[in-house]
This record gives sequence, C-alpha cells and structure tokens, in this order.
Amino acid sequence: MNAKLTKWVLAVAVGVTCQSAADAGVEIGDSLKLTIRGVPNDEQQQVNGTYRVGETGALRLPLLTERLPVRGLSADEIATAAENAYRSAGIYKKPTIEVEVISGPDQREGAAVVSVGGQVGRAGGVPYRKGLTLMQALHAAGDRNAFGGRNINVFRGKKVIRLDYRKAEHKNFELLPEDSIIVDPKGAFEFDRG
Repeated sequence: MNAKLTKWVLAVAVGVTCQSAADAGVEIGDSLKLTIRGVPNDEQQQVNGTYRVGETGALRLPLLTERLPVRGLSADEIATAAENAYRSAGIYKKPTIEVEVISGPDQREGAAVVSVGGQVGRAGGVPYRKGLTLMQALHAAGDRNAFGGRNINVFRGKKVIRLDYRKAEHKNFELLPEDSIIVDPKGAFEFDRG
C-alpha cells in the first residue's frame, strides 16, 4: 500500500472513530427507506422499499446474492455501499441510491421483517410472524401488481428458492425472518417451477 493511500485510510478510520454517539450510524433493527434511480422503472420497483438491518448488521437487497454490511454506517455511506455492490455484481452500471433512516434507537426492538419487492403493490418490509406464508406476505405488500407474473424468487441466505404462484403448495410456502421475496414480471419466459 503506498504512503498516500495509507494516510487516507488512517484519516478515514480516525474520522469514523471520532463520530459522536448521535452520529454513530445504523444498528441492528433499524429500518431504512431505499430509493434507486438511473435504472429502468420496472427495476426501480424491485429495489425501492423499506428494509430492516438484520441480526448480522447487514441488509438483504433484491438481486444481490450477498448481504450488504451496514452496521455503524450513515445513510450516505449505505447509499454509496449499495451503489458499489450493484455495480460490482454487474447488475447496474450507474445506479443512484438514496437512503433514509426511518427508525432509530427508540424503535430498535421492532419485530423481524420479510422484504417484498418486484412486481407488487407496495414494495418494502412485511412484519414477520411465525407461520407467515408467501401468500400472506404478498397480500400484506398489496399483492402482485398488473405486471406481476407467476414466478417468484425467495432469497434465503445464499439460496434462491424459485416458486410458481399458481401452485397451492407454493402459495403456502412458509417464510423465515429476513427472507427476501421478488415477484418477477409477466412475460414469455414464465415457466413451471417445482
């Protein structure tokens, strides 16, 4: 590492360490509103929404296979990290992301959520409760919109579970906290799953 880069890294580290407690960044359980621009409108619907910082201090964002570590970061730092993650994954070339912290220290004991995005009425978090099914989560998110297809992806850890909404057993698929649901758009490439 060259001397200039080392000095810059140290300066950033000192700056982050010296933040006041009020400006310490997000913590586990905080809720964030994320808005993306610079991508096609239908894809904005997949990403825009409310997300909860999970027990690992990270966010699960649609289309990304890895969780985004955000604990201790400011809203601007989270926005930059999310933009970089989407670019690095080759998903978007020039995303512009805005992040707003919508719940903080006084609401950190909130319930777990399931993130719902894609072609739904209201993308965002749905409060998790034991036994929550795919159909219940989609209804809570305003159901599939006019463009919502039958193919649905549930992101769980590093796994992607592909479901077909026309099948009763898939509608009754039981969700877990921090699952992320994406409803694919209707199209010629819809196919039978499982």
